[in-house]
Amino acid sequence: MHYGHDHPHNHLIQDQAALGIDTHFIYSTDLVTQARRWLQYARLTLYRWVLQNWHVLSNNPMSVNQAFMLATRNGGLALRRPDLGVIAKGAKADIVVWDGMSPGMLGWDDPVAAVILHSNVGDIKHVLVDGKFVKQDRKLTVENYSSIQQRFLVTARKVQAEWKKRPYPVLKGKYSLSDYRYETVPYADTVRGDGNGYRNQYL
Repeated sequence: MHYGHDHPHNHLIQDQAALGIDTHFIYSTDLVTQARRWLQYARLTLYRWVLQNWHVLSNNPMSVNQAFMLATRNGGLALRRPDLGVIAKGAKADIVVWDGMSPGMLGWDDPVAAVILHSNVGDIKHVLVDGKFVKQDRKLTVENYSSIQQRFLVTARKVQAEWKKRPYPVLKGKYSLSDYRYETVPYADTVRGDGNGYRNQYL
């Protein structure tokens, strides 16, 4: 969605698919958020098939369980690793523990629905990778994390500075190595009166 590729038929191959983060400098690395977005996008795509014929919806075409599978079990299967994405004897002990008493999840009845529809990264209490805590009581267990953060920020500023020196690309004529032509997409407007609130950026 972010790059404008569109995915009008991807929901048809979900039995052979899994969710991933892909371009993590663009998106949140929170896989649950991606599962939630994909769930709602797939639902909307299928809802439109009915609504465009002026009919009324009578069912929910994709469940939270299916979205959860795409973010967990299916990822392991994509890697040909049946020991990943499940909690079972002999499986790799990669486990995320959510706090069901957090404000956003309080009162849950269906744990999968609570995670997919209501949770956020702040609700994650523990994370274990291969049976070892990498996050415990909401804190990362890595040593010297503040030092790692500072080194990361130095590198990030260097990379950002280099990209800011470059002019924006001129997207006119034909797309490279093809006969497809560029076309300007209508802008969204979030401001009353003059202007649209877009600002001079691509984000």
